[in-house]
Amino acid sequence: MIKVPYTVTADMSKYDGEAFNPNPNSIYLAQKKIELDKLSVGLGYSLIDSLPLIEDLSRYCGFTTTNDIREIALQLEEDIAILYNGRLVSMCFCFPSGFRPNEKVGQTFMEMHAPVADNQKLQRASDKVVELISKPGNKYRRNVWTLTTSPELSRHPYYRSLEPAVSTIHNLYFRKETQTTVGYNDGRTAFFFVKVDVTPFVLLSPETQQQVIDSINSMSDAILEYKGLNEIKKLFWFSKIKLYI
Repeated sequence: MIKVPYTVTADMSKYDGEAFNPNPNSIYLAQKKIELDKLSVGLGYSLIDSLPLIEDLSRYCGFTTTNDIREIALQLEEDIAILYNGRLVSMCFCFPSGFRPNEKVGQTFMEMHAPVADNQKLQRASDKVVELISKPGNKYRRNVWTLTTSPELSRHPYYRSLEPAVSTIHNLYFRKETQTTVGYNDGRTAFFFVKVDVTPFVLLSPETQQQVIDSINSMSDAILEYKGLNEIKKLFWFSKIKLYI
């Protein structure tokens, strides 16, 4: 998951496990409800022609059939989305990573990832990725990570200006997204399940901490700017961190 040197690629792997946690943590569910009550349609939004696909998703999850993507999201730890014919048609992300979910709905896979820095390889692979993840029965898993100064699960732009300034390694958090895709029935639909975990940086193993530092040090200026890691890189550099816990 933590690559050195850091690269932006569609580095997904075939997966045969559960697409989502069938026994969700009540803390996640409660936090999701708080976020949805606060930001509502800004987190959960669907195109009108996606309603039958949302019903398919609810049945896949084993829930009572609904065409409200938010009702499904409130029963899962994972954030969820539906891609149809390569276009995002429905989404409920209670814990987004720096974007407004309602603004992504309607975009193609390529358009969704256009803001990502150094994304040339990812963009070139977009059509192939969509084909693979939409094939019936196919499951893939991908992990992405970053460091933040916030312990919160959500990094919605509403909160970003409230995040503490970089000051010490003790207010750094390792934010990981586990992204699982499931190809469904018709070969044109893919369900996305995205689990967010946030861990204090100092609680990572010394080996993982060093991997993170080395990966950040290998990032291009464009990646550092996109991920908001410039000040964190400076913190590591000037502190000449050698971490032993």
